[in-house]
Amino acid sequence: MVMARVGVRTNDFQLAYRLIKKLRHSQIKYVQLEYDAEIPSDIIFWFGTDEEVRQSTDKNGVSCDIDEVDITVQKYINIILAGPNVELLSFGVDTGPRPGLAWFADGRLIGSLQLEEVDSVVKEINQIIYHISPKSSIIRIGKGPRTLSNRIVNNCLDKGFSVELVDENNTSFGSRHDHVSSAKNIALKKGISVFKRLKVIPTKGEVREIQRISRLASQGKSTIPSNLARSVATGRISLTEALHLHLNDY
Repeated sequence: MVMARVGVRTNDFQLAYRLIKKLRHSQIKYVQLEYDAEIPSDIIFWFGTDEEVRQSTDKNGVSCDIDEVDITVQKYINIILAGPNVELLSFGVDTGPRPGLAWFADGRLIGSLQLEEVDSVVKEINQIIYHISPKSSIIRIGKGPRTLSNRIVNNCLDKGFSVELVDENNTSFGSRHDHVSSAKNIALKKGISVFKRLKVIPTKGEVREIQRISRLASQGKSTIPSNLARSVATGRISLTEALHLHLNDY
């Protein structure tokens, strides 16, 4: 547990509630302060509204918009828990429609989360690397559904990341839907290095599944054709874009 604390120092009740909720699930010690209270010496920074931070004479204030609480707090959690001079930042990705992601700084777990879509993986990794600034990093991706895992591999290679494919056997524990726990295990397991982009060829079953989801997304009004479903599966377009293209054809 990190000994230094962060502060929640705002008169905005909704912002304070969201900040405390996020911090409560982290490994960071925190304290809620009255806005006009003296800041304890062990507070390394505190969160408040943009106006509150600008009006304060304390240089450790961090402005936070209520719609960006998760992003802002996670950034500082990464910085505090990882510390300076990280040699190796290891990521684990449990492949699926809603991938699990976990990251370790020199073998210490820093954070984990479940993402809502495949293409969010590389964006999240990019932000974490930027905040922690390790000397090196490795992205370990579980060999899940091939279409999805290959897409993630390609996205990471396009950003210049070092990538390994990891056999997911013996990495999944507990619920089969617990992608975050699997991602933690994948991050610590040596895989096979990948240097070239992989082919992304959707199966017939994956195409049908995307068509089924498109019908649900349109509330039963439409089902996208197989060619658009393949484009969604390969990541060329989003499901929303595919539905828009299909509906505009009528």
